[in-house]
Amino acid sequence: MKTIRIVTLVVLATGITLNPIMAINVMSLEDAAKKGLIKLFIKSKGGYSGEVIEMKIKNSSNKNLDFKLETGRKLDSKNNAEQDILVTKPQEFNVCGGQTRTINVFGMCCQAHNMCPRENSEYSIGTMADSTLIKLAMFIDKNKYYTNSSAQQAVWTVSDNNSLGSITDGNKVDVNNLRNFVSKITGKTIPPYEVTYSRENDRDLLGRVKTIEGTFDYALPDNTHVTIGIYNSDGVLVQSLFENIEHQKGEYKLYYTFHTINLPQGIYYAKMISNDGTKKDMKIEF
Repeated sequence: MKTIRIVTLVVLATGITLNPIMAINVMSLEDAAKKGLIKLFIKSKGGYSGEVIEMKIKNSSNKNLDFKLETGRKLDSKNNAEQDILVTKPQEFNVCGGQTRTINVFGMCCQAHNMCPRENSEYSIGTMADSTLIKLAMFIDKNKYYTNSSAQQAVWTVSDNNSLGSITDGNKVDVNNLRNFVSKITGKTIPPYEVTYSRENDRDLLGRVKTIEGTFDYALPDNTHVTIGIYNSDGVLVQSLFENIEHQKGEYKLYYTFHTINLPQGIYYAKMISNDGTKKDMKIEF
């Protein structure tokens, strides 16, 4: 029995000692590149999200080295017109001394006002993103949203301050999951409408709000005529939805599309005015 106890203690002590050493020996690619231990060749495979980066790591030393690519690291585009990439899936790997290893990297674009990366565009290792983007990247990894378009929209909501209403694509469960998480980490309120941003190649239009779609509910106590339009913060009509239409008393739900591409960002109001004096406003912000 005494021999067994001694062996057990030795094994446990060995386990406690080795774990920190292993963690220390795994280097980030950024640190390894700064120390001159590796050379990196990073290029885009094209596209907004998914397996969008090919990375070659050349070990310049004669030692076998362990590396890590962290969730939440930003890969910087060398073309200022194209988007940087946020890494959404972590990796740890070994590169033998003097050898080159190629890995594919999962990521998402994180500059909504820039163009989609083209195939073979060059990148550098960059630095870690801010804490909010890192949290979102880890959430994407946890839920395996690597190619999820709603997750890409969520990244732009954090990186470019896009509206939470722009997280719209995909199934309702994923959309609600992402909206609620981004709302929690940013403090933004989920709006009662959906926002579509322009993805045109025109740099002047990239990342600008194109349309806002939602419902405008209103109730009328009597038969009357109704006018509904969208106004800016100065009370100027910018889009008429309909004018002086006869209504019976009751409850109504109007589905609307607000065309915003040529309008400045700011606060707007959908307003209902009836001939009997009934009024209702709804705030719209982009």
